[in-house]
Amino acid sequence: MLMPITYTEKNLFSKHSKEIALELLNLSNFDNSVLLFKVLAHALKNNDNLVEAFDESIFENTEVFKEKFSILLQHALVQATSQQEVAITVTEEPEIKTARPIKEYTPKELSYYFGVSVVTIHNWLKQGRFEGVEPAGDNKHNHISEDTFYITAAGKKIRISDVVQMWKKQEGEGVTPRNEDKLSDYTRQIAMYEEKYHGEFERTLGAKDELSPEEDTDVQVWRYLLGRQKLESRNPEE
Repeated sequence: MLMPITYTEKNLFSKHSKEIALELLNLSNFDNSVLLFKVLAHALKNNDNLVEAFDESIFENTEVFKEKFSILLQHALVQATSQQEVAITVTEEPEIKTARPIKEYTPKELSYYFGVSVVTIHNWLKQGRFEGVEPAGDNKHNHISEDTFYITAAGKKIRISDVVQMWKKQEGEGVTPRNEDKLSDYTRQIAMYEEKYHGEFERTLGAKDELSPEEDTDVQVWRYLLGRQKLESRNPEE
């Protein structure tokens, strides 16, 4: 590889992707910017979820277009550097033979770090909220790399490793998620929803006639947790 992307360049590109996107978004020749975006979006690998999230409406608002351009560039960086690492492994003897292993997490582990239910993590996988990760098929389990970006409902991106570090900073560096029994796990997650909405389900979301998209998702998960809690209370050995 004649032009490898260095670690410093990778960090700089990731840090300044929004500025780079703005420079590529040429308002004096907007059609060319749209054309460049479409070619990149369809040329990159592992981008099915990404392309499905884009439609013509993103070109109607400059700020939205800039944000989506930044997301696309971040994905391009991940693809470029991952291919570079593969090429080095195949064609060269790496100078550093003991590279840091990349940590992977199961949906169950991520549920602790994000403070949500496993059901929510699986819903996020289906919604493409973990960049470049597709839901596993039957009899398979997702393992999500710490380098993966989680995309918030507002479109912002947070690296999984940063989420884990924030959790450890709050809980204590030496603390690891505890292996709770099912009843305790459901009860803990229900308590988080009660704190979020300042009351029990029946007096908060359960009593509302109209719900926002976020509330609608929370209602489904909250009801599921309440049902599982009730079932585990009756059958603790199951």
